[in-house]
Amino acid sequence: MPSPNRSNRPASSLEPEREAFLETLERTPPDAATACRLWRAHELTAHLAAGAVEIARTLEAFGEGRPVPPTRSFEEREAPYRSMGPAVLKAALATSLDRVTGAIEAVLQRDPQAIVPWTGRRMAVASFVTHLRSELALHRWDLVGDDGDGFRLLGQPELTEHAVASLGRVLVSRSPRPSSNNRRIALHSPDTPDVVVVVDQEGARLEHGTGTEDPALVADPAARLLVLWGRQPADPRRVRVPAGPDLLAELRTLLAGY
Repeated sequence: MPSPNRSNRPASSLEPEREAFLETLERTPPDAATACRLWRAHELTAHLAAGAVEIARTLEAFGEGRPVPPTRSFEEREAPYRSMGPAVLKAALATSLDRVTGAIEAVLQRDPQAIVPWTGRRMAVASFVTHLRSELALHRWDLVGDDGDGFRLLGQPELTEHAVASLGRVLVSRSPRPSSNNRRIALHSPDTPDVVVVVDQEGARLEHGTGTEDPALVADPAARLLVLWGRQPADPRRVRVPAGPDLLAELRTLLAGY
């Protein structure tokens, strides 16, 4: 598998995350259980294929000057893909990724700073690339768990940056309504900026650390990203919690994934 080197990566490229996911999918039975809630490999693949097409629909309309269609619900857009046979679905995923890559590239060539409507908010088109790369890397881990390729892909700093900058409220959206007590819980990885889970009167969210917080959790960058997405590495020793078990329980409640 090629190294995830950004220096020669086109702005719209989903490699090497795409290659790694598709290769893993080829050796995964469609009815295999995954680490992603109640999904099997088949439903997980349908989620990725449908999501890529939904982004492509948005960007194609935007690029052609047509009204951008409302974002469809997960159920509406995924149901047709879940009904496909395994071989057809695999081919549909590859086609969907080709389509969304082309749509992203077409928009970015015209305007690298383009912003489009998306799920009731506005999204920088360039951030769709990082989001799709994040989903491919994360859901590959859902299929196979810890391995060397996953360690490298999930450890890329731009995937954590995306989690904080674009998903800072989404990744804590399933957590209970926070109490009135203000909290700043720092998640540390060596040689990278801290990520802080903030809880205050405005709700819960992720922010970059200020460098003044004591680390409540310490993990390698790949393991920390898994924690941010509501997952735990197969080797629990990759995550240490100097702040104690009560804080660990609180973090797992806050970072429940979505």
